[in-house]
Amino acid sequence: MKSIALGLIFCALLQVSCSKDDHSSKDKDLKELEALYKEIDLMSKSNICVNAADWAFTAIGSKACGGPTNFIAYSTKLNTVEFLKKVQAYTEAQDKFNKKWRIYSDCMLIAMPQRVDCVNGKAELIY
Repeated sequence: MKSIALGLIFCALLQVSCSKDDHSSKDKDLKELEALYKEIDLMSKSNICVNAADWAFTAIGSKACGGPTNFIAYSTKLNTVEFLKKVQAYTEAQDKFNKKWRIYSDCMLIAMPQRVDCVNGKAELIY
């Protein structure tokens, strides 16, 4: 009887330990996603917006039930191949995160912007 009680205590401790590990692993995954997004955001804002014709936008992120989480403007004067690769990497990483951690979302489709305008040196998406 004593060994059964010890076994149950051990299993309970193991389960709590795994829960903490899962939580810290989820936090680590989330911090990596946030760091990549910040890098993309900094790249997108690295040029001053003077001429809207020099700007484009792309979808970014992955909602749990499909579609992008947002759109982001970027200057066509930066290394667009590198920028778009990072956006794609972020989108794929967020999709994996959503599946791994069983994330749910509102499933609403995000409206696609019509164009980019320059307002006080910053690119703004116009819907």
